[in-house]
Amino acid sequence: MSTPKFLLAIGVLMALLIASCTVKPKNLASEVYTFKDAYWMLMSVEGQSPQAPNNTKTAYIRFEENDNDVHGFTGCNKFSGKYEADPERSKLTMNSLSATEVACPNADTENKLMQVLQNVDSYRISDNILTLYVGNKAVATFMTGTERSIDNEVKDELH
Repeated sequence: MSTPKFLLAIGVLMALLIASCTVKPKNLASEVYTFKDAYWMLMSVEGQSPQAPNNTKTAYIRFEENDNDVHGFTGCNKFSGKYEADPERSKLTMNSLSATEVACPNADTENKLMQVLQNVDSYRISDNILTLYVGNKAVATFMTGTERSIDNEVKDELH
């Protein structure tokens, strides 16, 4: 191989090596920067995993980008309201929350979730986990999902 071709080949290999060191593969699940317009499936309330009875569906919450509407499903009842967020300071509050009033087999968990949501004052997102806080205490955790991860009969019926 002649010297100019050899140097060109070395240059191309060096460029590829440098590019491979600086470019990270994208993992969309870990690139959640905002909680808005995602389906957040409930994982825990006050440190306890909500064990869904046989006749309940996946509990979730969704923060709409437009109009600051929040809505979701507790596993038995649908709820809605408004939220205010300050992403720069990780502040989040929900107000005017209301829920349907279907009799539920596990009303304690549902009532606890609604009370927690009304008292939330901040949040944190780490990878695909949304943690809601009251003061410095983590009170609820959610995992991001998709519309398909939510039971079809209950998603988005509220608004």
